[in-house]
Amino acid sequence: MPDSREVVVHMCQVAVGRTGDLLRTTLGSCVGIGFLWREKGIYGLAHCLLPESPTSHQSISAKYVTDAVPSLLALMRIREPDRPQIEAVIAGGACMVQHKQPPRHGMIGEQNAEVAQRLVAAAGIRVIHVDVGGLSGRQLHIDCAQHRYLVKTIARSH
Repeated sequence: MPDSREVVVHMCQVAVGRTGDLLRTTLGSCVGIGFLWREKGIYGLAHCLLPESPTSHQSISAKYVTDAVPSLLALMRIREPDRPQIEAVIAGGACMVQHKQPPRHGMIGEQNAEVAQRLVAAAGIRVIHVDVGGLSGRQLHIDCAQHRYLVKTIARSH
């Protein structure tokens, strides 16, 4: 397909795709949030590094989950009445570092996954798939032409 393009969404980035695009990201403790608006053929993917921003931002960003959800809504032009049509996929949030004791600030992957699920639900977006936690990284693919998503687990070498 000549109009197809692969969009690799790197850490702290957010991207929107349309029919023919393949959105893809690779996640460890980061969390990926995918929005699927099948009726309009518009899809979004955010790769979030940290759960909550210490300050309120007005720019498009995915460094923090708290910025990524509003950024996806804005970039995809999702209005309040559209939200029941949107589906979300959340992946990542793994524990990628072996700790002798849990860090006093908590496990960042768990926090990322928890905040992502809470904010997506609070936005009125229906979560259709969650694949978070554990010790393995993941890849999240959104195939905009086929209107599908895929989460692949990345086997950990010892």
